[in-house]
Amino acid sequence: MPAIKVHEDRCTRCGACVAVCASAHVFELREGAAEPVRTNDCWSCGHCVAVCPTDAIHHSDYPLDACPSLDALPSYEELITALRARRSTRAYRDKPIPRPLVRQLVDVSRWAPSATNAQEVDWIALDEPTRIERLSREVVSTLGRLVRLLQNPLLRPFLSLALGKKRVEKAAESAEDFESLVQRQSHGEDPIFYHAPVVLIAHVPQGTYFGTSDAVYAAYNLMLAAERLGLGTCHIGFFNVARERNRELRDMVGLPTTRQIEVVITLGYPRFEFRRALPRRQRELRWNPEA
Repeated sequence: MPAIKVHEDRCTRCGACVAVCASAHVFELREGAAEPVRTNDCWSCGHCVAVCPTDAIHHSDYPLDACPSLDALPSYEELITALRARRSTRAYRDKPIPRPLVRQLVDVSRWAPSATNAQEVDWIALDEPTRIERLSREVVSTLGRLVRLLQNPLLRPFLSLALGKKRVEKAAESAEDFESLVQRQSHGEDPIFYHAPVVLIAHVPQGTYFGTSDAVYAAYNLMLAAERLGLGTCHIGFFNVARERNRELRDMVGLPTTRQIEVVITLGYPRFEFRRALPRRQRELRWNPEA
C-alpha cells in the first residue's frame, strides 16, 4: 500500500485528483483540502500526481523528482508523420545491435498502458545467431507438421473436435503459407526472423487476463521508438501459431514456467530506407448503429 498525503497549504480543492481517480476513488474533497481516504484501493497509476496543478500530492511510488514536467511534446502533425513512417522490416543488415541500445528500447516499453497498472510485461532478448537459427528451424518444423496433419483427411474430424472447427478451418487456409515457409528455409532463407540480429519476446505471468493487450501496447511503444533510432522491427505472428502447438519452444527461449509468451518481434538495422508513407484503407465509422 503506498503512502499518500495531500499538502493542505498547496491544495486548491480543484478536484482534479478526485476526478481522475475514477476507478479506485482514493480521494474525497473535504473542507480544507482533498484527502486520500481509500489508499488501500490505490492502483499506483500516478494520475493524481501527474494532474495536480500545484504539486500538492505526495505519493510514495511517485516522488516529484522522478516525475518530470511535460513541456515539449511533438505536435499532432509530427506524431502522425512518425506513425506513418513505421514499417514492418524484413530485410536487415548484418550488423549487431549494442545491448545498451536494446535495453534503452525495452525501457521505452514500460511507458505503455497496462490493465490496472499491473506493469507485468517483461522481455527476453536473443542475439546469438545460432540460437535464433535453431529457434527459426523449430518454428518452421512445427508448422510443417501442422500442414501434414491438416492434409490428412482422416485426421481432420479429430482435429476439429480437439481444436475447434473454426480454428482448424483457419489453419487449413494458411496451409499453403506454412508450406512456403518450409520451402524457403530449405533454400537458406530465414522465413521467420529474417536473419535479424535480435529477437525480442514479451511475456507475462501465466493466466494474466489482459496479458495480450498489455504486451501489444508495450511492443508497439518499443517499435515506434526503434524507428526513431534508425532500427527496424517486425511482429512475428508465425511464432505464436507454432508455440501453441509446441511447448518446447518456450524452453528454447528460456522462458520461466510461470510466464507465457505474448508477442515476438525482430529488431535490426534495415537494409533499405523507406522513403515514402503509403496510403491505408479508410476505416468505416458508424455512429450509434441500430442493434
